Amino acid sequence: MQVGEREPAPAPRNRWRPLAVAGVCVTATALVAAGSLRGENILNIQFHTFQDSRGVTVLEPIVDLDKDFTERSGLKVKFGVDAITGASDSCARCHADGANSQRTFVNVDYRRKIGDYKLDVGGQISRENFYAADTAMVSISRDLNKGNTTIAGGYSFSLNQPQLHPTQSVENQYAHDLFFSVTQTLTKNTILQLAYDYNRISGYQSSPFLRTRVNDIMVVGNTPDLRSRQAVVVRLRQALPGDTYLQADYRRYFDTWSLASNTFSLGVEHYFKPSLLVGFTYRWYGQTGADFYQPSYTGNPIYYTGDFRLQPFNSGTYTGHVVYTPAHRLLDLLPDKTAIDLQYDRYQASTQFASSMFTLGLRIPL
Repeated sequence: MQVGEREPAPAPRNRWRPLAVAGVCVTATALVAAGSLRGENILNIQFHTFQDSRGVTVLEPIVDLDKDFTERSGLKVKFGVDAITGASDSCARCHADGANSQRTFVNVDYRRKIGDYKLDVGGQISRENFYAADTAMVSISRDLNKGNTTIAGGYSFSLNQPQLHPTQSVENQYAHDLFFSVTQTLTKNTILQLAYDYNRISGYQSSPFLRTRVNDIMVVGNTPDLRSRQAVVVRLRQALPGDTYLQADYRRYFDTWSLASNTFSLGVEHYFKPSLLVGFTYRWYGQTGADFYQPSYTGNPIYYTGDFRLQPFNSGTYTGHVVYTPAHRLLDLLPDKTAIDLQYDRYQASTQFASSMFTLGLRIPL
């Protein structure tokens, strides 16, 4: 998984969302897409199942409602619940075999078109065992060059509060995130996007659940209380003959903990017929380790960590998905053009960690 990520998450359906860099061990910042107002009313219902080589199982239903009130305003609301069995970051002092957990989140985004500008304001509230996260965000975009160029920028702030289980003490972590992107239509078949993201995290950044070996004694880690992170992303979308579409992405990341990473992804989608879309994507990820990371420590180190996300590793993710839109109503209960979305993700890392995720979804026009 990428630095700052939790267990690998399902790939976003809207691949043109501006880049959002997540805080360390926190819920990812929700930066809203700086594209045109959707112009459609959609209800997405998805169910994710996740299991990894550590025996962690996650069951996650998500409901996502996207509603336009007028031609110039709309609202998007997302609600989800993670039921986690044998949490990966369980406290080894209390739950050596892992502990069941649950996370509930709600995300609200209000969008408004003001003149030539599109404004998004929203936030997310997330609660789980021993962890709380609250995020507020704002973004603005504008189309130029007869709609062939879109510039976008935004800011978000997150307050994250981990509880130092098994005590009742709570620490604070503050995350500020700025992004900027330019999306350019190069030809009628080619779109290019450049994005930059800056993220500054201050406050408590260790994990109270992970321990590391210092002079042969297992102790909770101690990491710096300030971290700045930057990422640059290039995305290319290319239409090919025969209802086929190519996707290519590159991401370069670096931070003040001397951790750097590269991500490459390549995907292809093909319409076998208007009602059937099939796609495949491969993503390769590789990172260096944080400058203070070691498998174990001796002497009197200032910083030390047992966080596996800060060690050097590389990984590959294979994703296959199918979107089927029947010509007739499903079960005579759902509206016309209701789509069935199936996706499978397989993640494998050089650390011998592996996971699988299966997603089943319905995309219901309202």
